[in-house]
Amino acid sequence: MAKDILGDAGLHFDELNKLRVLDPEVTQQTIELKEECKDFVDKIGQFQKIVGGLIELVDQLAKEAENEKMKAIGARNLLKSIAKQREAQQQQLQALIAEKKMQLERLLSNCSQMAVTRTCLSRSQDSRADRLSAVDSSVLSISDL
Repeated sequence: MAKDILGDAGLHFDELNKLRVLDPEVTQQTIELKEECKDFVDKIGQFQKIVGGLIELVDQLAKEAENEKMKAIGARNLLKSIAKQREAQQQQLQALIAEKKMQLERLLSNCSQMAVTRTCLSRSQDSRADRLSAVDSSVLSISDL
């Protein structure tokens, strides 16, 4: 009965028969809650460490991906540059080929003109030789007289 009167007044005895303001059951629940909170805080700390490590890893991977992306862009630009250089070189070579073709045509034309000239000279020399032979024959026939 005394316990009920004290309980109504908000006073309680614990297992060691010490007078307490809180109910021993509530005190036990508070201690359990305190331990659970400590475990929860420890787990949250571990979780934050894990998440921090994950964030660092993701940041590192993002930097590596960005570096690879830049390398790929650089390689693509280099490839475009090489393609443009090849195109310019091809145009230069085509111009050189056209120039050489014109030079070949000019040389072939000169060669054919020289062949015609040679043929004409050869005919001219043949006709001179014929005339000289005729003159020689006439001179010989005159000297025979």
